[in-house]
Amino acid sequence: MNLPGDATANLLGALALAVNSRMRAAVVDAAGAGGALAEAVVVIKDQPGVTAEWLGGVLGLTQPGAAHLVRRLVEQGWVQRRPGADARSRALHLTPAGRRAAGEILRARQRTLTDLVARLSDPQRRQLTEIAGGLLRCAPGDRQELARLCRLCDRSRCPACPVHDSYRHPPAPADGAEPVA
Repeated sequence: MNLPGDATANLLGALALAVNSRMRAAVVDAAGAGGALAEAVVVIKDQPGVTAEWLGGVLGLTQPGAAHLVRRLVEQGWVQRRPGADARSRALHLTPAGRRAAGEILRARQRTLTDLVARLSDPQRRQLTEIAGGLLRCAPGDRQELARLCRLCDRSRCPACPVHDSYRHPPAPADGAEPVA
């Protein structure tokens, strides 16, 4: 509850925007292109063989928007289309240049986030890790929502991902409440 004297929720909202703005700027700069291109490269790196339709769902794009994005990824030399699971689908895979781009994007993201948390003491960083983990235990409803939440994550840095864990083992609702999705 956000009571007049309780600034916690308001500060969390401002922090989310500040982190997102800095992270997005770093990612766009590393990719040399819009944020959706960078996000798509990371998603395909983590889940090779996805379709344009699935990728569009993760990134919140319409079918024409997803098709345009995939076309741009192919033109950049980052993605190649291969035969998919059926005759109508095409599986998306990173090229060597796409893997390099994904690495650059994730390194830029990490530098930005590391700079932000460097302002905190070691105990504060441990607290932030616990708090962030607790807030991220949100039980995504399906694999696409899971991918949407982690679309720019460097999965190698978070082996015990709280989002993935809550997807596999949804938290029990408290006091008869509906599960959070």
